[in-house]
Amino acid sequence: MLNKHVEPSLLQIASFNKYVIWECCAISHDAESIRNEIFDSITAMFGINVICYSPIELGYMNLKWNMVTDAGDFFVKQYNKIRYPESLYDGLEIALTKQDSLYKAGIPSPKLFSNGGKYVLSTPSGEHFVLMESCEGNMVKAGTANEQQMYHLGQVTGRMHLLLNDNITGDQPLHWNIRKKEWMNENWNRRWREAHSLQCDITLSALEVQRKIIEETDLDIFSECEPGWGHWDLFVDNILFNPDSVSAILDFDRMHYVYPEFDISRSILSCALHNDSIQLRQVAAFIAGYREYRELSIEKLIRSIKLTWWKEAEWVWVGKERDTQPLRRFRIENRWVGENWDRLHDIFGGM
Repeated sequence: MLNKHVEPSLLQIASFNKYVIWECCAISHDAESIRNEIFDSITAMFGINVICYSPIELGYMNLKWNMVTDAGDFFVKQYNKIRYPESLYDGLEIALTKQDSLYKAGIPSPKLFSNGGKYVLSTPSGEHFVLMESCEGNMVKAGTANEQQMYHLGQVTGRMHLLLNDNITGDQPLHWNIRKKEWMNENWNRRWREAHSLQCDITLSALEVQRKIIEETDLDIFSECEPGWGHWDLFVDNILFNPDSVSAILDFDRMHYVYPEFDISRSILSCALHNDSIQLRQVAAFIAGYREYRELSIEKLIRSIKLTWWKEAEWVWVGKERDTQPLRRFRIENRWVGENWDRLHDIFGGM
């Protein structure tokens, strides 16, 4: 077993996933200690010995590594104790159990490893982590997925929704529900006061569009939203692609019983909005793939887009240096939807 960052041999590099970039970076003492204990635990649980590893900087707060081991290539993620308090682990275990079921049903996703019947693994000191096989494929830049990739993404998303929701019995509580207008107005006012005090014209302009939509929208437009299980974080950072297909859907940690149609609009906006223009051929390809497994009317598509806007409107505020790249991108998408709110039927009506 090796618990220090070593330079991989050429043979080890050749065997490692093509999308991994090796990095030599300074790691805090706490992060190094957590990493060492997690690697030790992996060896103790599964008899897997780490040959070399590469830290991954994507994501928020959680520590992540790609590993070359004597048993193959793996990905490991530590769950930060602030972001994931103990109260969240029951829900996380449910999400990972569903991910494993999807993997076994043929949905392209990483193979998980369990210990003692649990996918959320723990070190002796109480650090929680997950272990899975690495997946081939590449991330694409937001808005640049091609038609073949979008068609397959539509197929995968539709079949995923079918498998997750085909035999649901009994009522289940929603993890998130549609914000009331009172909440939206109060949140909007806080963001407007900040933007006004900082004289941020770009944000003020976007907020004026939001104000009009919040005032004029009848929440009955969401009354037909269908509750069910969804990925709930389906954007380009969580999808690996081959040149003409999806290689893997990643990061099922946020899977919850919400509104599955979030996955429709979230993936379309993330993968097909490019340079402030929606790529209609890519959208049509996604819709065609999705319809092979689930109904998707234009009314449902537009409702889905508006639902995602309603949920993510609160993220449009004066930008900060600490804002993540995905958050910056979500704001671009939210502004596009807001600016085209009354034109969505014209834009998508022919599909």
